[in-house]
Amino acid sequence: MKMRVTAVLFALLLPAGKALSQDFIMQGCYWSCPEDSPQAPIDSATLSFWISRMESQAPELAYTGFSFLWLPALQPGSPAKIQQLLASLEKNGIHPIAEVEIGADSLSLPQQAQRLDKQFQVAAYSLHSPRQINAAAIARELNQLSRQGLLPKLIVANLPFYNEPEKLGGWASEVIRNLSAEARPEIDPRVYDYPLREAIRRATTDTAYDARYIFERSIRDATATSGFNIITLVNHPFYKNQNGKAGDWDDPIDSPMLGYAYTLTNNQIGLPTVFYGDYYGRESELDNYFNKKPLREQIGQLIRAHKEYIYGSIGVEYLNRFDTDKASYYPSAAKGVDASSVLLFQIDGTNTPAGQRNQPPGHKDVIVAINFAYDTLHVIQEINPSNLRPGDVFTDILGESLSPKLQVAENDPQYEVPNSVHIVLPPRSFCLWVQGSATQIVSSRINLAVDAFADYVELNWEVAYERQALGYELERSVNGGQFKRVASFRPLDNSDESASYLYIDKDVFPEEQLYYRVKLLDSEGGFEYSAVEKTRLKNRELSFELLEGPRQGEKAIKVKSNYSTKGEISVYDGKGNRVFYRSPTIRKGENLTAIDLSGLPAGIYLLHFSTAQGKTWVKRVVKQ
Repeated sequence: MKMRVTAVLFALLLPAGKALSQDFIMQGCYWSCPEDSPQAPIDSATLSFWISRMESQAPELAYTGFSFLWLPALQPGSPAKIQQLLASLEKNGIHPIAEVEIGADSLSLPQQAQRLDKQFQVAAYSLHSPRQINAAAIARELNQLSRQGLLPKLIVANLPFYNEPEKLGGWASEVIRNLSAEARPEIDPRVYDYPLREAIRRATTDTAYDARYIFERSIRDATATSGFNIITLVNHPFYKNQNGKAGDWDDPIDSPMLGYAYTLTNNQIGLPTVFYGDYYGRESELDNYFNKKPLREQIGQLIRAHKEYIYGSIGVEYLNRFDTDKASYYPSAAKGVDASSVLLFQIDGTNTPAGQRNQPPGHKDVIVAINFAYDTLHVIQEINPSNLRPGDVFTDILGESLSPKLQVAENDPQYEVPNSVHIVLPPRSFCLWVQGSATQIVSSRINLAVDAFADYVELNWEVAYERQALGYELERSVNGGQFKRVASFRPLDNSDESASYLYIDKDVFPEEQLYYRVKLLDSEGGFEYSAVEKTRLKNRELSFELLEGPRQGEKAIKVKSNYSTKGEISVYDGKGNRVFYRSPTIRKGENLTAIDLSGLPAGIYLLHFSTAQGKTWVKRVVKQ
C-alpha cells in the first residue's frame, strides 16, 4: 500500500495588488434611484443594509476589475453614514459616480461638484436633464473646474438620442472643441451609447434582426468618435419598460450575456458598464431578479480575458461585417445560422499584455465569435493574416466552443477559403480564441501555481482578498480520477488584504499525472475553485564531475542533483580491495565531496558513486 505524506510550510498575508487594465463600471440602483425621488428621505434600515452589503462586495468588485461604481442616489444632502461605504470603495480603488441634474432649476456643475467633493470626495459624474444638455455650457463649466483643480476623473452625459449616434458623437465633439488647452488633455467627456444598446437588444430578442447591425450602430463605428468618449451598456436600472410598451428600446434584456460578450471584448467601442442585477442575479436583492442566475462568473471571465489579451489593442477587424472582403462558408446556413446570426471579429494582439510578453512581441491575436442563433454555428472564416502564419493555432480560453483549437489553413481544401479557421459554436453562446498556447480562464480570486520536483510538488496559491472566506480545501486528482481533498486550511485573516499559502505534497509517485485545484468556502455557504493546474514529478537527475584538489592525491566529486538522497563513494585498487569509503548526504543543487588519496601508492583506481535509488557512476582514477 502506498504511504502518502504531506507537509504545510507557511502562509503569508500580502498587500493587495491590482492589474493594470481598462476601467469597468458597475451600475445599479441600490437603496434608491433618481426616478424614485432622490430627494425623499432614505429609510435608515435599508441604507444600513446596502452599506454593509456593498462594503462586503467591494473587494470582489475591485479584484474583478471594476474601478467605478454608479451611485445614483448620492446627493450633497445624503446621510453622513454613506461616507463609510465611500471610504471602503476608495480603499479598494473604486471611485463613486454621482448622478447630477443639469438645468435651469439646478445648481451649476461646478457648484454641485464642489459640494460633492467637499462632503464625499466624489470626482465622477453622470449628467442628466429633463431637457437637452448644452455641450458648450458643459465645456465652460469643465474649464472652470480645471482652473480650480477639481476636474472630474470621469464625466458622462445621459442624452435622449436613442437612435441617433451622430447627435451623440457630435455632442462629445462639441464639448472637446470648447475645452481649454489646459483641460482638453486631462478629461474625456463621454456619452452613453444608446444606439448600440438598442442594436444589441434587437439582435438578442428578434431572430429576424441581422446581428451585423451591431457593427454599424455604435457611436464609434457610425461616426468615428473615439471610444474614449463613449460608455457602453447592455442593461441599466432605467431599462424596465417604463413606457408600458413591450418590444421597444426601454425593455430590459432578459438574456444579456451575448451583449456583454461584445461590449467587454471590443475595446474600441467605449468604456463598458455592467448592471448590478445581471452580475449578482438572485443575490442582488433587486426586484425582477429573484429568479435570475448570477452572471458574475462569465462576466469575470471576460474581464480577465480583457486584462490579459485585449487591453492595449489598437485594432479590431469585423470579419463578417456587411460588404466584408473576407471570404467565408457557412455549413450551418441550411439550419438558418449564417452571417446574419453571428458576430465574428479579430483583435490585434501586438500591444496587449500577452502580446508584449512574447519575444518578439505580437502573435497573440484574438478571434471572437458570438452566436445569436438558436442552432449550432459552423463557419469556415477567412481571418486577417497580418500577424499570423498558415498552421498557427488559436486556443479556446473560455471553454465554451465545440472547437477548442482553431488551426489556420492557407487554403481550406474543401471550400477554398484562404487563411481560414473552422469555428463550431453552440447556440446562443460566445467564445474567445487566443493565438498560440493559452490556459483556460477561470473567474476566481485564487491564483494557484504548481512547481514539481523529483520527489514532491510545491503548491503556492495567492488569494486576492479573504473577506467572508471560511476556509480552503486543496484537492488533487491522480491520472484523471476523481478530485479528492488533500488538506484543509483556515483563512489567515477575514480582511480585504491578500494572502499567500505554500504547501508541500510528498504524497506523490513517479509517472502519476497530477491535477490540483483549491476550493474556497465562504461564510454564506458558497464556494469557488481556482483554475486546475496539471503536473507530474520530474525525472530524478544526477550529474557527476571529478575535480582535482589543491594538493597531490586530493580529488573532489561535484554532484548536481534535482532531489535529495544518500550517496556512497567507494574507491578500489587494482586488486579489488576497497581503500576509501564515504557516505555523503546529497542535497538538491550542487554538492562537493572531497576524496583524499594522498596516502595511497601510485597506480590505477576505480571510483564508484551510487545512490539509494540505484544510480551508479564509475570513474577511472590515476594516481601519480
